[in-house]
Amino acid sequence: MIDARVVDDGNLVTAGGVTSGIDLALWMITRECGASIAPHVESIMEYEQRGVVRRSSAE
Repeated sequence: MIDARVVDDGNLVTAGGVTSGIDLALWMITRECGASIAPHVESIMEYEQRGVVRRSSAE
């Protein structure tokens, strides 16, 4: 079992649960647009990203 809200295996990114889906969206923004953008989106959404993103070592 992987203890993470978001799992990024390169080609496949998945999350479990409703708020984990929001975390996944913020992770995709971080991954595709850069880490400096996600805090701005969090602020607009009034949501703090939480939990762990597990990345595959095969990247």
